[in-house]
Amino acid sequence: MMQTYFLKFQKKLFIIFIFSLQFVDSQAQKKLYTTADSLFKQKKFDEAASLYEKIITETPNFNPKVYLKLANIYENRGDFVMELYYLNLYSFRYADERVFEKIYTIATENGYKGYEKNDLNYFLYYFRQYSIYVWAGFLIIGIYVFAVFLIKRLNNQYSPIPHKILFLVYLVFLSVLINLPNNYRTAIIKNEQVYLRDYPSAASHIVGIISEGHRLNVINSEDIWYQVLWDGKFCYIKQSDILLIH
Repeated sequence: MMQTYFLKFQKKLFIIFIFSLQFVDSQAQKKLYTTADSLFKQKKFDEAASLYEKIITETPNFNPKVYLKLANIYENRGDFVMELYYLNLYSFRYADERVFEKIYTIATENGYKGYEKNDLNYFLYYFRQYSIYVWAGFLIIGIYVFAVFLIKRLNNQYSPIPHKILFLVYLVFLSVLINLPNNYRTAIIKNEQVYLRDYPSAASHIVGIISEGHRLNVINSEDIWYQVLWDGKFCYIKQSDILLIH
């Protein structure tokens, strides 16, 4: 009896301890946000930037608006590459048309490529913005079609083969749609005079040179290299030369 009571007491004590740690951590994070925002308002951008970057690295569920604050800081510094980087990070998490337009404007004014208003960029932008409605619609359709097939099977009714094939095509399409936004990665060149190579090796042939600020598509990674798509060609670039957006 005494042992059972002691075990229950230990369990309660442990729960209280965990909640106490979470409370202390929450208060520390709140203080960090407050200090960073205060420095930002005082235009002490260097100190504010350090704290905002600390929030990003140390806080799992930080407010994405931190990206916008950092973008603003780098805009004041005249560092358009880092400004674009943080605007892209924010845009990836939240579809905001104003941010999307700002990214395009900065890129256009500075002659950066890879930010064009093409069909794929628009698709990804609107997909992120309305993804919850898209998934709800596809889920309803999928459940309905599956229910129809199931009812027919239970009633020993015939389902035409073309209908089954069409449903399989639908599932394949849905799988591609689910994975496309997650697998489609982009990056921004952060260094000047970056070499593009035909193989993942420093001894391989240089197929092009690209300067900072341009955005390209990342296809795969291999050791210290990324395979990228630039100007319709597959090539390799060192990971240290780019800022990976997602």
